[in-house]
Amino acid sequence: MEKKYYLSDLGLEVTLGKFAEQADGAVWIQKGGTVVLATVVSARSKEFPGFLPMSVDYRENFSAAGKIPGGYYKREGKFSDKEVLVSRLIDRSLRPLFPVNFFDQLQIIATVYSVDKENAPYTLALIAASLALSISHIPFLGPIGAAEVVRVEGEWIVNPTYAQSVASDVKITVAGTFEGVCMVEGTSNQISEDEFIDALFLGHEAIKKQVMWQKEIQSERGVAKQAIAEELNWPLWRERAEKYLTPEAISKVFIADKVERGQAISLLKDSFLDSFKTEMQELSLSKTFVEYVFDEVFEVVLTEESYKHNKRIDNRDFATVRAISTEVGLLPFNHGSALFKRGKTQALVSVTLGGGQDEQRIEDIMSEPSESSFMLHYNFPPFSVGEVRGMRAPGRREIGHGYLAASAIKQVLPHKLVFPYTIRIVADMLGSDGSTSMATICGSTMALMNAGVPITDMVSGIAMGLLMNKAGEFRILSDIAGIEDAFGLMDFKVAGTEKGITAIQMDIKHKTGLPREIFERSLAQAKIGRVHILTEMRKVMTGPNAKLSDLVPQVVAFVVPTDKIGAIIGTGGKVIRDIIDKTGTAIDIENDGTVKIFGHPGPKLDQAIGWVKTLGGQIDRGMVYHGKIKKVAEFGIFVEVAPGVDGLVHVSNMPRDRSANFMTTMKPEELVTVEVVDYEASTGRIRLKLIE
Repeated sequence: MEKKYYLSDLGLEVTLGKFAEQADGAVWIQKGGTVVLATVVSARSKEFPGFLPMSVDYRENFSAAGKIPGGYYKREGKFSDKEVLVSRLIDRSLRPLFPVNFFDQLQIIATVYSVDKENAPYTLALIAASLALSISHIPFLGPIGAAEVVRVEGEWIVNPTYAQSVASDVKITVAGTFEGVCMVEGTSNQISEDEFIDALFLGHEAIKKQVMWQKEIQSERGVAKQAIAEELNWPLWRERAEKYLTPEAISKVFIADKVERGQAISLLKDSFLDSFKTEMQELSLSKTFVEYVFDEVFEVVLTEESYKHNKRIDNRDFATVRAISTEVGLLPFNHGSALFKRGKTQALVSVTLGGGQDEQRIEDIMSEPSESSFMLHYNFPPFSVGEVRGMRAPGRREIGHGYLAASAIKQVLPHKLVFPYTIRIVADMLGSDGSTSMATICGSTMALMNAGVPITDMVSGIAMGLLMNKAGEFRILSDIAGIEDAFGLMDFKVAGTEKGITAIQMDIKHKTGLPREIFERSLAQAKIGRVHILTEMRKVMTGPNAKLSDLVPQVVAFVVPTDKIGAIIGTGGKVIRDIIDKTGTAIDIENDGTVKIFGHPGPKLDQAIGWVKTLGGQIDRGMVYHGKIKKVAEFGIFVEVAPGVDGLVHVSNMPRDRSANFMTTMKPEELVTVEVVDYEASTGRIRLKLIE
């Protein structure tokens, strides 16, 4: 039955029972003129998968903004980075909130059908997905809510307009239950830990309203949750794993080296499987199921042993950061490079500097097409973890990790007028044992400084973890290894300078969300670790190199009046193409009059700069041109100082030995050197004197 529900405080309107009626759950959510449809469908898994087989796809239709996709292929193609990032945000928020023994296939699709350019669809998609699960028969442990918190000119705003979000210097997306926060992602201009926590729980207040609203709707709809089929004897196999994983057995896996530790864990697991091999065959029991139960119990027993002996599986204490080493400049023909290593995690990072033509063009339903002069690409080849698998295009993990690292670094990049280069960072993971995104941030900082990019401060990053024993006591872990990420309750990545946080991302497996105290303790411990890592990095470099590599072409940037842009470009681009062809440079002009000229230092680059400035009306006394004579008259010569721009050298402004016979000795097309004597901006007249 169709019905509408309203949450007036937040401007939300939901329609149920009208759209996508064959889905298990469907929510049409609207705020202003922005509309998102979220659907959920489940299906029984044919075999035990060993994980929750949930897929989340967030899709933006260009028609939602009254646009037709660019390029030759006039329909939505592969997922954009923005769509991937929002899909990941929804997945990371919802995935922990299902029963531990629920393994049905789940597909969540959120489609944007309309945008009004004021209300962004991102958090709406997550709220709609939560409500769709809540009103379905699927055993979801939510609902959850979502909020965006931004700071504009010092003022905190919850659920801002799109324009306010773009103008903000702090942007945090929060998802959570009524009890606590379960997902965080954000970027900020070096705010303090206390400011961040205040913003986080300001957003949580809005989330609590959303959760209570969803619970009211769920109660009214009255859809019974499906019972989870107990086809497998979980209690029996858990009991067997608990008996097998004695303190003596667990003690054998407390090994510092990742490879040796992995071998010890595999040996322990294989021995357990072998001891029940016959029974598994008789019951036709999936090996995947028994391994899953083993890992589940192993996580609990390992945590208890860690508490008991006050040490982690790699024998570190809870706050110790693994050994760090850094090298720079090891790639001789790159503009900048660095190798950052923390434990077994190793990132090789390179920096390439280019011109305006290298900028990345971005199409988005919320704004006009734009260009980005900063890119960070993260790669995770299979050899980094000793595996054999096919090399494919970047997956969602690679895009997400690259975005997080880029968000952290972007805060310290110089302004385009100060450093008008396009910057591309490529981070290849040569080894992985957790926290590769944070290694990317550290390596990127070092590579940028090696390249001579004048970043305003150094940035490092650290991943924090969380353990909870049977007594409900929490322990916070600094610089988590891969196994601690897999078995722990939290992956909390914090990046920043000594002054404050520049980017943050958190996922948890705790079913009800985390309270404020955990965030306070985690961030305080993270800052200590972050500063320690910066100290290690400063042993190699403390600031950017004073000059760029000789391999880097020079970029000169300046601003011309916007009413002169047309003169520089010329009819059909004729003038600017002529300058580019004759000088061998690349020239970009933006709508605000910013001009960037890219080329190797020398007379050709100087000529291009002089021509563009002249066409832009930036002509000063004393400027020197190497121009071509266009016309010889009785009173002097006309010299072309820029394409289509002539100046007069009056006979009185010629050297005495040239003025007497200039009409017979000087010919059109002859190259001469002249200097500006006077320029009348109102008329465009240029008076020159002949130098040689």
